[in-house]
Amino acid sequence: MTRLLIGFFLALVIPVGVLANTWQVIPAESQILWTAKWNTSPVHGGFNDFDATISFDMDHPELADLSVAVDIGSIYMDGQDARTTLMGDNWFFAESFPKAQFSSQDVRHLGNGRYEAHGILEIRGISQELILPFKLTIEDDIARVEGGVTLDRTVFGLGKKGDVAKAVADGVNVSVLVTAKKAP
Repeated sequence: MTRLLIGFFLALVIPVGVLANTWQVIPAESQILWTAKWNTSPVHGGFNDFDATISFDMDHPELADLSVAVDIGSIYMDGQDARTTLMGDNWFFAESFPKAQFSSQDVRHLGNGRYEAHGILEIRGISQELILPFKLTIEDDIARVEGGVTLDRTVFGLGKKGDVAKAVADGVNVSVLVTAKKAP
């Protein structure tokens, strides 16, 4: 209720021309990467395909609206073909949960181009609150975001069965590198 009242108040006091800008992700210059540990050795990978809807204004981050949908079928792991395993029911269970999603309507400016997106991450139908810290730079009509977070894979039911549960560390580092162009 408080959030609704704040939003209503902001709508009254912020001129209509100050509404957040819409940004379009440049896929060739954007990545979602991850690093896990298998028996203490780092294993790297990422996702090739994701869609994002971004509405953001640096002067009014409180009006931000971010939504990212990651295609689980686009997962890859450097140096190995583990896609079949990672898409199976012990990991992402892509047949039943083809997308992972993050959404935030609460972005906070921390100073010096640093921000935090407070939102919800959903993987395998399990939702978890998430704070994603990121650095933002904007030059002309191009925005660059670099952020990251460590996720506990077990919270989302990833890799809980068999020997893999012991071999893979619970913490997985996720890095987000996004370049976007201001929509006309």
